[in-house]
Amino acid sequence: MRVSDAEIARIAAFLGMSEADFIANETEVAPDRKGLMLKSMPDGACAYLDADNLCRINPVKPDKCRTFPLEWTNPDSREVCPAIGQCGSAQGEQP
Repeated sequence: MRVSDAEIARIAAFLGMSEADFIANETEVAPDRKGLMLKSMPDGACAYLDADNLCRINPVKPDKCRTFPLEWTNPDSREVCPAIGQCGSAQGEQP
């Protein structure tokens, strides 16, 4: 998940970290090298999901997380999140 400078500042403050420490420990360079992404778990899951699959940084989560699945999805989104079909159709998806 890409993060903007504002999102980095917001998440770092929420976690009680300096922005520099957050960047060094919680992000990685995006594949296109045009920004930073939150680190993921080895299986690709978000590192901020807890054991109950709830977001540990929900009050300050990135904007892209807030708009999923209403404004965007991935090709495997329905497999990962079966509830997608229950919350209305996302942009680009057929009802």
